[in-house]
Amino acid sequence: MQTQLNTFPCPNCNEIINDTSDKCRFCSAPIDRQAATAAGEIQSKVNQACSDASFLRIAAVTMWIFLGLQVIPFIPLVGWGFIATFFVVIVLIIRWMVKFGGLQTNDKDFQQAKRSAILAVILWLAALVGFIILSTLQKMIFRL
Repeated sequence: MQTQLNTFPCPNCNEIINDTSDKCRFCSAPIDRQAATAAGEIQSKVNQACSDASFLRIAAVTMWIFLGLQVIPFIPLVGWGFIATFFVVIVLIIRWMVKFGGLQTNDKDFQQAKRSAILAVILWLAALVGFIILSTLQKMIFRL
């Protein structure tokens, strides 16, 4: 059985190397095998956090597109698209926060992923308020 190859930044020069290396291929610094394995596992989690945050950001933007399309009264089923993405986004937010919220790393990409997750929370809350306002306005218009 083949083990998964993980990468991590060299503790000396910060270049990305794999965790099976005995020394850095860039600066020739010796690499502790246990530290390399641990760093490789953290980097793997960082990579997954970045990927999941990117998907989360796309889902949150899609939710807003569905919300905006609800203003056009002749497009059927758009409301269902908003409701579906609204619930998917909150599930993805909770999942991301539980899985990666406590991850401790100085990785710049992870910091950007964390900002994307926070942005998704803000977009979700704003969509909730927007949906309530839009629903209220639509009810008022249909009463006229």
